[in-house]
Amino acid sequence: MSISMSPLSLKGAGALYLSISLILSGCGGDSSSDNPPPAAKTEPDPITNTVAADAATTGAYGVSENEYQFGRMIVVDNKNGDSYETDIHGYIQYPEGEAGPFPLVLFLHGRHGTCYDGRGIDDDDCENPIPSYRGYQYISENLASHGYAVISVDANDINDHDSSPGNGDTGALARAMLVVRHLDEFRTINQAGGNGLDNLVGKLDMSRIGIMGHSRGGEGVNQTVLYNRAQPEPHNITAVFALAPTDYNTQTVSNVNFLSLAGYCDGDVEDLMGNFAYDTSRYAVDNDPYAKFQLIPMGANHNYYNTVWTADTRPDDWTILDSDGDDPWCGENAAGNGRDTPEMQQAHGLFFIASFFRYFIGGEEEFGAYWNGQTPVPETLCPAGEAPCDDRFLLSVHAPAGQRLVIDDTLDPASLTTNNLGGAVRFDGFSRFGICQTNGRPGEGCDVATPTFNIAEQLFMVWDTAATYRSELLGTNATDYQVLSVRVGISHGDTDNTDGQDFQVVLEDMDGNRAAVAASDYGNGLFYPPGHTFYDDANHGSQKTTLNSVAIPLTAFEGVDFTNLNAVELVFDQTVAGTVQITDLAMQRVDF
Repeated sequence: MSISMSPLSLKGAGALYLSISLILSGCGGDSSSDNPPPAAKTEPDPITNTVAADAATTGAYGVSENEYQFGRMIVVDNKNGDSYETDIHGYIQYPEGEAGPFPLVLFLHGRHGTCYDGRGIDDDDCENPIPSYRGYQYISENLASHGYAVISVDANDINDHDSSPGNGDTGALARAMLVVRHLDEFRTINQAGGNGLDNLVGKLDMSRIGIMGHSRGGEGVNQTVLYNRAQPEPHNITAVFALAPTDYNTQTVSNVNFLSLAGYCDGDVEDLMGNFAYDTSRYAVDNDPYAKFQLIPMGANHNYYNTVWTADTRPDDWTILDSDGDDPWCGENAAGNGRDTPEMQQAHGLFFIASFFRYFIGGEEEFGAYWNGQTPVPETLCPAGEAPCDDRFLLSVHAPAGQRLVIDDTLDPASLTTNNLGGAVRFDGFSRFGICQTNGRPGEGCDVATPTFNIAEQLFMVWDTAATYRSELLGTNATDYQVLSVRVGISHGDTDNTDGQDFQVVLEDMDGNRAAVAASDYGNGLFYPPGHTFYDDANHGSQKTTLNSVAIPLTAFEGVDFTNLNAVELVFDQTVAGTVQITDLAMQRVDF
């Protein structure tokens, strides 16, 4: 859907005023002069943690492993009512020795063939099953060497039975049921042993659990969040990593730290459905105390994160769309393409997954730096000679509710006139502007860029002369926050964007002092989306618009009174013309 406006219209709204807490000194005698109250804060805190720890090194622990088979269970399709049996099978790796308990991570692979020859039915009864659950062993061994226990679940039976999107829930509930059953079994083992795993008694810290799922497994772990909470004894899952997930069932992930990764060159989940899960989860519940992240590795396909899939007969899933492999960005046969090799993709997969869990369930502070959105990836993840390479990894950060002040979430057509604070919104000098929302796949709904593979409600702005978007802040005190952020999409439907875009971000205080910062100094995704046309009749191209963060440290805005801010502006005077799409204008504290 699309709502366009040309003339400016304003509507009245009540302003939201931030409360000011007065710190009162104790009473009696001259104590007020002896112990004066602390000075009121006048400046935002700088971001000091800006060096990302390298997760690739092997830790101090040796690694033990047990493969297990806990029998079978019945799982259900939530939409068509079908039920079938699946093995409760996988492996667990954990640190050697008597130490512990260790935080627990669980991996769930996605949909893939289950047999190298033929197809396993009912009990994977082929002679040569495809061990997809072994495809993340390079990550599980690394985590175990650093003091984590890691379960990797075999979901081949579900792959043999899950439905198409038009005939069921694509196995989402079945996978959630399987994940929770594995956690149930290991909770019992941790308490009392059994199943030949008495050595694990007391080894697992069931109060710190993170789960990662890939492809349909990503949708499965997203579904697990809700399914787990509905159980009589839910597990304490606090971190969820959805790796190139599907989102056939429009999953909402709340009250956990949540990251959704979607590779730009994914040829299997080519509409980047993980972005949809991120969009629907941002404001799903009020006062969500956990962070949300969208991550787009520009050179990644779907399969290379799993070493078993990488070694399969058709490892590069991009060729599902582009059989000639000649897309200038994603085609491996194109000279100068932007693709990651399997080794490069697995290196960044290890970094993102390991550092996410080592910080968000392990509490290892050195791994928090990357997740503040201001820190480059380790140089070892960059192509040779291209460090730094942050334009290859586009991270958007949505801070916990208590650490962000939303200026405009653009969730409503009212965003054309009034922001979340009740302040007026103005569009000056644009030839066209409005609000739009895409429909997921095929990415229609924002006519300035089809496809746009983010389903967030968003503003679009078109200019052919200097133009300004202005949002009033009503005297906001920003000293509790660290960045001013906005998600921006460069509309590939406008050839004026071909060389990329830049604009000024301006903060103005109530005294009229103004400070301007170039968006390009802090936004890594302001380039024109690369690749051939996505909906090409012969071969799919890779070109699509996505919305990615421009996050500017507040300390970059010099000479304004942060205790009394009047307005923020996006000033489009750095290029002659262009079109952008925006959402999530906010101030955030990112040292969570």
